[in-house]
Amino acid sequence: MNVALQTPPVALPKAELPKLSIAGVSKSFGDLAAVTDVSLDIRRGEFLALVGPSGCGKTTILQMLAGFEKPERGQILIDGRPVTGPGPDRLVLFQEPALLPWLNVADNVGFGLPAKPRELREETIHLLLRMVHLEKFAHLMPHQLSGGMKQRAALARALAVDPQVLLMDEPFAALDPQTREILHHELQSLWLGIHKTVVFVTHSVEEAVRLADRIAVMATQPGRIRRVIDVDLPHPRDFNSPEVAEIRAAIRDELREELQKIARKEGNDEYVF
Repeated sequence: MNVALQTPPVALPKAELPKLSIAGVSKSFGDLAAVTDVSLDIRRGEFLALVGPSGCGKTTILQMLAGFEKPERGQILIDGRPVTGPGPDRLVLFQEPALLPWLNVADNVGFGLPAKPRELREETIHLLLRMVHLEKFAHLMPHQLSGGMKQRAALARALAVDPQVLLMDEPFAALDPQTREILHHELQSLWLGIHKTVVFVTHSVEEAVRLADRIAVMATQPGRIRRVIDVDLPHPRDFNSPEVAEIRAAIRDELREELQKIARKEGNDEYVF
């Protein structure tokens, strides 16, 4: 386990094989077309956010990247190889942390660790807890933790198996704004240290702009990628800067156009976003 010793790679050549590829993917559930002909390359070590209206297929894409769902057409690739199912190279964090209630924080974090000598196991757990600022709470049970602490514990548990890719499905959506902002800062710091590839699903434009290298704005009916926006700004970001405001406005314009299109289809010409 050497996640803390990894360093961000230098800028990658554009010709290098992407870490993940979504290649002409379509997926339906019964008569509902969740996503149609979606293609997107996700670079090694980047933080990509997926944003869009409810029902645009963000979570469906994440589930296919995880291997929980299979596309009807097209392919999902990791390092150029087809994804055929879940694997330890891809870990998913959901909105609900799903900690085991009968284990304390340390044992929850160590639950997925491969077998190793006790001393090395304890050292690894301590390292992971320190990375998410929970080393003082290792003995607590899940019911004794705040929502933000539970999510930090879930993140440490995911990192315990040293995945190549983190797939995050609105992990902070249920938290209060102040806790969410703290976790944004901690996630940025952690990502800059270990530089895993991250795909982050969110409804929040602010969250996407604060965290991501690139933002894929999705359209719906059917689900597809409307536009990909580069966020070429350093971390941590000044959320009041003109550059951040400009990117945030561009994404909101895209979403406004999409929601107005949906409203017109539904015969609601007075829809306001």
